[in-house]
Amino acid sequence: MYLLRDAFTDTVRLLPLLAAVYFFVSFLEYRYGDRMGPFLAHFHKFGPVFGALVGCIPQCGFSVVASALYVKRVISVGTLLAVFLSTSDEAVPILLSMPDKAHLVGTLILIKVVIAVTAGMALDLILHSMRVSKLKRASSSKADCEDAIMGHSGCCAHGVDKERSKIKSMLIHPLWHTAKIFVFLFVLSAALNYSVYLIGESRIEGLLLNGTIFQPFLASMIGLIPNCFASVLLAGLFAKGAISFGSMVAGLLAGAGLGMLVLVKESKDTKDTISIIGLLVGISVIAGMVIQMLSGK
Repeated sequence: MYLLRDAFTDTVRLLPLLAAVYFFVSFLEYRYGDRMGPFLAHFHKFGPVFGALVGCIPQCGFSVVASALYVKRVISVGTLLAVFLSTSDEAVPILLSMPDKAHLVGTLILIKVVIAVTAGMALDLILHSMRVSKLKRASSSKADCEDAIMGHSGCCAHGVDKERSKIKSMLIHPLWHTAKIFVFLFVLSAALNYSVYLIGESRIEGLLLNGTIFQPFLASMIGLIPNCFASVLLAGLFAKGAISFGSMVAGLLAGAGLGMLVLVKESKDTKDTISIIGLLVGISVIAGMVIQMLSGK
């Protein structure tokens, strides 16, 4: 019983900041969400830079927009990859709500943005000859941008089109989102506490390959799960000391949220989709391993 009490107490402490963050993100999404697609499409050359900056905003709606635009070949593969790599969704508010981990948020975002920009720009440079045929001029792609954006759903599949309700977008959704994250965190915390009690901390670390160079690969597999809660799990495991900072980075780099589902579902080029997933995993694992070796944890 004390395991549940401890898990509940730990989770309740996170509620105020979690709610504040989700209300702020919902406001940004409501006011500016439908402008991000055209913004990316009009800056082909520096698309990966803007994509990385947009992607690091803590929600997964922009990865959905990026996938929809890429399927229509409005943005480059480098821009799509940059958005995927920089997407942080739930991990940022989770870490911000933990006093002993909040100081790492700035470092985490900076690392993800730098890796996203570097990988995206390099890929576009390498594929420059193909890039011209894949992209459309902004003047001819405006309708495609609008169709892609108006048809997408935000994080947790709530609507973000121009007909959305202000009350639903800015009040009901953030409250519902906070409640779902609270429940998930409570269940996760209780499960981890019970696992540690039942199995033992050393054996759990072994299952998660703790202390080995292969843990970032395992974390990247978790990150690939097309659900916002994958990043919550990664942040929770890191907070509990079950995975290293480098492994968490690897998992979050690989985590594109719902954007991955859109890409797999809508893209008719299976080979291209597999290549993007392979690049995403490869970059994530290598980056996580390097960070883990340099930081020693």
